[in-house]
Amino acid sequence: MKNTRLSITNDTTFITLMNDVYISKSLELYGEWSFGEIECLSKFLKPTDNIVEVGSNIGSHTVFIARDLVPNGNVYAFEPRRQLFQLLCGNLALNGIENVFSYQCALGKATETFFEGKLELGNALNAGGYALGSIPGNTETFDIRPIDDFLDNLQPITVLKADVEGHELDLLVGGKKLIKRDRPIMYLENDKLEKSKDLIELIWKLNYNIWWHKVPLFNPKNKALTQQNIFHNLVSFNILCIPSERNINIEGLEIINDSAAHPAKKPHEDRKL
Repeated sequence: MKNTRLSITNDTTFITLMNDVYISKSLELYGEWSFGEIECLSKFLKPTDNIVEVGSNIGSHTVFIARDLVPNGNVYAFEPRRQLFQLLCGNLALNGIENVFSYQCALGKATETFFEGKLELGNALNAGGYALGSIPGNTETFDIRPIDDFLDNLQPITVLKADVEGHELDLLVGGKKLIKRDRPIMYLENDKLEKSKDLIELIWKLNYNIWWHKVPLFNPKNKALTQQNIFHNLVSFNILCIPSERNINIEGLEIINDSAAHPAKKPHEDRKL
């Protein structure tokens, strides 16, 4: 594939996109991407657990989750865009990862087919920042299916992780059987202010407690020990959702009591990605 290169940090190799200014650039400079998310998940996963990752992109989290967090479990990785899916599979192969089941499919509330243009990899881009169907054109086709369609193929799921650019609510609507069956911990991106309230209130209806988890994109203890901070004060806004019946209190994170509040609304604080 054109416009790619190999990026190697310690014992991890990634095929990265030369013009992607976020995920690939972070992997090239730091050997990781938004690694605070991996550190958070590590507190809840055992080596034999299974995880669903929706919006796997090129595998910047998938590789570390599969290799380091659940080496004796399974990762079910979903990435709809053809070019990113190809790189995801390549990165899993390069790192000797055999416990990932990869699906070129989007997950939503109902079965649909989407058409859009392909990612223009020759120009500067945020390859992980495009919502479904947002790229002009019709040369690319991908399916959207409810995750409950895959229920018989999924071992019991400990964590459901999703970064789907504002489609998190639709994902959960299409996954109510899975959520009822396994009651997984859910770790979801929530950076779309206009959609945050409805998402939080749905999760409450599913009988979960929710905490904000803000992750700086620059980690001064990154795997490459690179001290140059190209991301300045950028953070990713995520929510950690734990079934209320577990009676777990998460220290150091802000529990959500007001569905209309969002940390990105606070002046002079963090900028959202």
